[in-house]
Amino acid sequence: MSEPIDVGVVESLSKAQRAGDWDRVLVILRDEWSALSQDAPQVLIDVIAALPQEVMAENSRLRLAIQYLRRSLDRQPQGRAYDDIISDDPEAAPLDRLASLTGRIAAARGAGRHRDAVRATEVAVSTLRSMPVEVIPTFANALPEFHYHWGVTFLLVSRFDDALEQFTHSHDWAVSAGNRMVDARAVGAASLIHALHGRGRQASEWLAKLPPIPDDAWWASDAATPARLADAILHTERLEPDAARVVLSRIDIRLSLDYWGPYFALRAFLTPDDPGDAQALLSEFDAFVGGLAPEYANVPLNAEYTSIVRYLLLQILHQSDRATRALGDARVDAESSVVRQTGATLHALRLLKLGRGTDARAVITPLLHTSSAHPRVLIPALLIAAETDTVNHRDALLRRAAALAAWNHCHAPLTLGSADVRGRLAELVRERGEGKIADRLLAVVESAAVAGAEALTRRENAVVRAALAGRSNVEIAEDHHTSVNTVKTHLRTAYRKLGVSNRSQLQQLFQLGR
Repeated sequence: MSEPIDVGVVESLSKAQRAGDWDRVLVILRDEWSALSQDAPQVLIDVIAALPQEVMAENSRLRLAIQYLRRSLDRQPQGRAYDDIISDDPEAAPLDRLASLTGRIAAARGAGRHRDAVRATEVAVSTLRSMPVEVIPTFANALPEFHYHWGVTFLLVSRFDDALEQFTHSHDWAVSAGNRMVDARAVGAASLIHALHGRGRQASEWLAKLPPIPDDAWWASDAATPARLADAILHTERLEPDAARVVLSRIDIRLSLDYWGPYFALRAFLTPDDPGDAQALLSEFDAFVGGLAPEYANVPLNAEYTSIVRYLLLQILHQSDRATRALGDARVDAESSVVRQTGATLHALRLLKLGRGTDARAVITPLLHTSSAHPRVLIPALLIAAETDTVNHRDALLRRAAALAAWNHCHAPLTLGSADVRGRLAELVRERGEGKIADRLLAVVESAAVAGAEALTRRENAVVRAALAGRSNVEIAEDHHTSVNTVKTHLRTAYRKLGVSNRSQLQQLFQLGR
């Protein structure tokens, strides 16, 4: 991975520009594009703006590049203005052709025409594949951006496999070109896709590839968002909700509007069963969505997550009818997107809690045939199947769910079954050598059932949950942005209310509450 741009590159570019040596300017732009775009974008804009019209006419991609850079620096959506500078010349040079297609994709997305953007992306991918192999390395500096934007286009319509392929290509070319900015975005996006599917092991492997992101870089906030979302999901999978909330607190989703759906869905999933908290988040969510421009509000992926956000929060607010209407048609099959499948499993779990086991089973039956690459969906489907089992397959189903959770590092769905089922899952998880996860699972199960727990304040309850999950006082203090002494005070007060004296007795109390 390359270091930040050498000042000598900027000096050479300025010298060539002052001399009117435009051929030299174009060579430097070609060779140093990645470094300039991530470390000196304004220099790049100024140089392109100074190019003579005849040079711009022969290098049409630069008209798109300067528009893209200006919009990125100003954090503007990629709008219809691209239409005015996009040519559609099939005889254009390969790089200009791909740049034109990518500009057309950006214009379609900026206008909210996501299906048109997908069609243009398919053409772009096909065009690149049809090019001679020896030609492609000549524009290697542009390929990280191209593949990344093609991946985002697929992601926003829930075509996750296609998106993952493009993000993988983006990462590979970004490493080759030394483009830390695009590499961070591509790695984070790939990790997020795996995390959304419940593939925690693969999400972690991708996060390990994340390049350093300088705090003062102009692209830092945007580039870090998908990786932070993936990291927050991984904390949730380890049954560390407080740590997940800390990671989410570092995200300003207004700077990364492509990802607002998963962001709010995770926050809703982590919201305690407190109507006040749920109403506050729902109000924040409604205000946020109401203020979005159409090109961001109408993204298919985020619309699917909107249903989940409203469903989760309205259930906490005891507005079941509105929640069901918000979720829409819960009928899905193995070919539906993982987001819709996730919503269906949440609805089935709700039906199960209402004593409508037959209806719950009908919802998840098609999902029992879902690929094991979708543990986010398959694990809760197996739990529901176990809860409604009539042919003595219950333990086999739970063993399969525990095995999937262990292999994929996807333990959050295990918290969604009944207390009896979760207790058995904790035993199965412990058999696999995951004692901490088992303890955390039992803590989630039993916290509300222990006498005296209802007297705990919200902060005391959070500290007790963290202690039951094995977090040290120092770790709890860091999670809650408070002092160790404050944590100790909350624990002492909670111990008094619960009638215990130490952590060991606390663990015993919550296990006896079973």
